[in-house]
Amino acid sequence: MIVALLAVGGYAAWDLSRSGQEVPSVTAPGGAEPERPDAGEQPGEAPGEQPGERPAASEDPAIPARAGEAVVDYVHDGDTLYLTDGRKVRLLGVNAPEVGEHAQCYGDTATRELRRMLPKGSHVRTVADARETDRFGRSLLFLFTEDGALVNLELVRGGYAEVLVLDGDTLWIDELYAAEDEAAAASRGLWGSC
Repeated sequence: MIVALLAVGGYAAWDLSRSGQEVPSVTAPGGAEPERPDAGEQPGEAPGEQPGERPAASEDPAIPARAGEAVVDYVHDGDTLYLTDGRKVRLLGVNAPEVGEHAQCYGDTATRELRRMLPKGSHVRTVADARETDRFGRSLLFLFTEDGALVNLELVRGGYAEVLVLDGDTLWIDELYAAEDEAAAASRGLWGSC
């Protein structure tokens, strides 16, 4: 069995979802999430790919009846944004490369893609999983666009983010892993650039 420890935004999570086992997440010492201001541009797109180009894949999940509604205020980076109701959102199931002081390969490209998908004023449908917020007070959400696309899945499918499973949050995990496998096999996005 392969076990991966992923460190993200001041916490870590054991990723064992493919094995079906649940292991509690591990919190790193410190406690405060570092701010990640936007940085300069980095080279990015995979050869022959246009930003926002949607690769062919299986059908997206449908928007659940329990989904809430919100409006996007500002996209901070490839997996974090703000809503007009004041909530800071950390997208569930994904981990985009860092920007700013701790910039990583493809971080600026992932941020640009999420801003393209969710420009200021975009109406979105929101779906929480096992936990509504993290220890930083961020809302943990899946977001759907007005046309029904699952934003989290699209980021993974396009190679703008990797899958990140936090303890207890496993909604749409099979679809996310299938999209990641497909993106990696095609060397799409960060898989072909980093």
